[in-house]
Amino acid sequence: MTMFQFNRFHVIVPKRGYLAAGFLLRLFLAPFLSHPFDMRIFMAVGAAVSHGGTPYGQYVLQDIFATTPHPNLYGTFPGIGYPPLWALISGAMHWMSWFLAPDNLYAYILALKIPVIIGELALAVLIYNILIRQTTQRIATKAYLLFIFCPFVIVVGTVWGMFDAIALVFALLSAYLLKKDWKVSAIFLSIAALLKVYPIVLAPLYIIILYKSSRSMKPAAGFLFSTTTLTGILTVLPMVLFNWPISNLYNALVYQVATTKSAYDAMASFPYGAASPFNSFALASNLTGGVIQPPLISMYLWIPACIIVYALLLRAHPKATVDPKGASADFAHTVQWSMLLMLTFFTTRAWVSEQNLIFLFAFFCLSVFLQFPQELDKVMLLWLLLFIFVLVHVPVTSFFWLPIPSTLNQASAFADGPFGWTRLLLMSLLTFGWFAMCWQYVAKKLRWLS
Repeated sequence: MTMFQFNRFHVIVPKRGYLAAGFLLRLFLAPFLSHPFDMRIFMAVGAAVSHGGTPYGQYVLQDIFATTPHPNLYGTFPGIGYPPLWALISGAMHWMSWFLAPDNLYAYILALKIPVIIGELALAVLIYNILIRQTTQRIATKAYLLFIFCPFVIVVGTVWGMFDAIALVFALLSAYLLKKDWKVSAIFLSIAALLKVYPIVLAPLYIIILYKSSRSMKPAAGFLFSTTTLTGILTVLPMVLFNWPISNLYNALVYQVATTKSAYDAMASFPYGAASPFNSFALASNLTGGVIQPPLISMYLWIPACIIVYALLLRAHPKATVDPKGASADFAHTVQWSMLLMLTFFTTRAWVSEQNLIFLFAFFCLSVFLQFPQELDKVMLLWLLLFIFVLVHVPVTSFFWLPIPSTLNQASAFADGPFGWTRLLLMSLLTFGWFAMCWQYVAKKLRWLS
């Protein structure tokens, strides 16, 4: 067991053999498996940024990768739909991989995933360190091993190539330090929002928690000012420094707020954002042969839904500082409300990417491990449903698009073929399954809302 200190927080790294095994497993999977759409975007953006280009352009893959031709590296791809921080990281990874292993696509993909792998393992260590201070050694170790080896966490991060786990690390640090040091908490939440936009919905929740716990507007206003100012400045600053068009950034961020259509409409049948109850409309369209879409106003449904959660928190009674079970009620209270907000947000979003659900999964797990360890079977069921969804949705064979190029066309042919409706049906059933389970869990534990 190793210990070091960070911001007066003693970080414990237990059972390093398991951590090493998790790292080696990820190193084995990372170069060969990746999402066929998102990874090609990251590859193009990384190459563009490392050469001084904007991450919000349009990229012709066969031109960018002319020295490394590949059957699936062709066509025009869009830029990223996030703030510029991940683009800068991707550019640095492109430069590093091309310096160490020039013209090697596998080395490049591995380099793009190194930050993701570090983020996943850091997530497991962070959750252990939180729980060891809140619960018991046994519970903390269970959670630690779960996040090191959880197939859902691995497939949406190391395999897919998405970096939500990194954003989650900073969001959890923000939640944990909220009442200990709100200034540092605000910085961490800003970093999470600089990686992925959606963690910013936690900001109003944490502002209310600060206000209710201190009965003062000063820390709440400070948290609001710090979070919004830091996020805004660090989003715009790279755009100014590198002379990237602000209008392209605006379009990318607006898409995150108001998207109702699949980002893959012109890219065969690999829709992203379908891990939402609204995916039933895609199933209905397929079965009827028509185009059945939700009302346009539904893309904003998540806004009043989140406001309702904020209002419920404002009306709730303040919690005591000590929980009878030994856990800190302050942090447990923050976790429960964060879980409720994430559940509400993802239930009412018109499109949800399954990697985003790692936030819901983590807060759900912490809720169970902190206060309701008898519900551990629900944690196992949740990751299983989410994991199966990813395999069905992508579909799984297309993760092999780089070493086995034909798998991409095969997966697309199945999705577009006469049995493609089975995929959409399974997606809807799995989605309603995990949301029903999560809402049932919340309904049974409503006493913490009072």
